[in-house]
Amino acid sequence: MRHTTFAQWSSGDSFVHALDPRVKLVSLACFVVALALVPYPSPIQLGACLLLLLAVVLLARLPALHIFQISLLSVPFVGFFAIVLYLSGDAQRAWAVLAKSYLSALSVLVVTASTPLARLVAAGHYFRMPELLLQVTQLIYRYFFVVSRQAHGMQTAFRSRAGRPGIRALHASSGMIAVLFGRSYNKASMVHQAMLGRCFSGRFPAPSFSGLHLLDFAVLAGSVLFAWGLHLI
Repeated sequence: MRHTTFAQWSSGDSFVHALDPRVKLVSLACFVVALALVPYPSPIQLGACLLLLLAVVLLARLPALHIFQISLLSVPFVGFFAIVLYLSGDAQRAWAVLAKSYLSALSVLVVTASTPLARLVAAGHYFRMPELLLQVTQLIYRYFFVVSRQAHGMQTAFRSRAGRPGIRALHASSGMIAVLFGRSYNKASMVHQAMLGRCFSGRFPAPSFSGLHLLDFAVLAGSVLFAWGLHLI
């Protein structure tokens, strides 16, 4: 996924995009915490969470299919632990871990895709989140797209030289990975030097916030009610 595509998603003008980032952050925390506190979610509870996220995606006018496909990238990270739980005889917990992890990743992706990162970080500053955590989040976010761009360039060079998948390509993959991260590291070093040359103070500038509107309070109340009602289903 290209950075430009993600930036276009987060800079939309829908109802969801217009909400205050502080409300989105609190709503996201309510959703994730409420889902995590359900030890073994039922199909109805999982369906309610999925329908809520789908409704938010549609209201934000985001590409639903693309969003759900990207969120599947979280499955391999928790899939190993789910398999271990399943093989140990605890199939119910394995499915619960897999489902809750996917829905949590999907909720984070939806909020990130409908809110510019700078405003989310500003909301984190408002709630006095650790400065180191916020800076690392921004750097990882930007470095991910640096690596992605370098990988795309290497893939284009591979195809332009009539490269084909096979044993030889598999043998060369380790060298390509080393070159990929080497180029990405050099790019990151150049960016760091450019930041120091522009008198970077150690903290990214954060936009200011205005007062909350009635709609923001309504969404915040709805998020709390959903988190409470999820345990009553």
